[in-house]
Amino acid sequence: MINEKRESKSLYLTFDDGPVQGVTEGLLELLEQYQVKATFFIIGSRISKSPNLLKKIHEQKHTIANHSYSHPNFTKLSSEAMLEQIFATNELIKETTQQNCRLFRAPQGRWSIRLMFELFRLKMTAVHWSRDSVDFLKEQPEKIVKRFIDNPVRNGDIILFHDDNSRCIDALKILIPHWQSQGFSLNALECK
Repeated sequence: MINEKRESKSLYLTFDDGPVQGVTEGLLELLEQYQVKATFFIIGSRISKSPNLLKKIHEQKHTIANHSYSHPNFTKLSSEAMLEQIFATNELIKETTQQNCRLFRAPQGRWSIRLMFELFRLKMTAVHWSRDSVDFLKEQPEKIVKRFIDNPVRNGDIILFHDDNSRCIDALKILIPHWQSQGFSLNALECK
């Protein structure tokens, strides 16, 4: 009974702003080492710089999701411009995965009623986060780890990291085995 209860606890690692050559590869190796699945919210314009990385993310059975084409502030875009950002990235995802992407995260987590309406019309799911690693501050990995240790994760947390800097890898080398030792499984969000 204890093992069943431990296995039922889930966390969802998510990575924004990639893929980035020189960072995402190391992150994928770490996730594979610990048999972790994650969700990558990609920026479409970065695909042309690293097309093989997107394929590798998909081959390793991680979920690929939409984080816009060029990471603009969506609260300042027209509906037409929002849709262009979403469609361009969805097209790149479909070319790689042969699947329609149904997950979207707004750049900087800036949501608006208009954006939510457009996502509803497209039958896409808006995905935010419940825990932010704040790794965009470029602090030492130890500070990121300490924040998570001092304020522990909970079952079902969606955790935000960025795969545009190796600090996420250094922090996760400590956090992933820590969370797994607490009985958490780390899973990808479903993109259906």
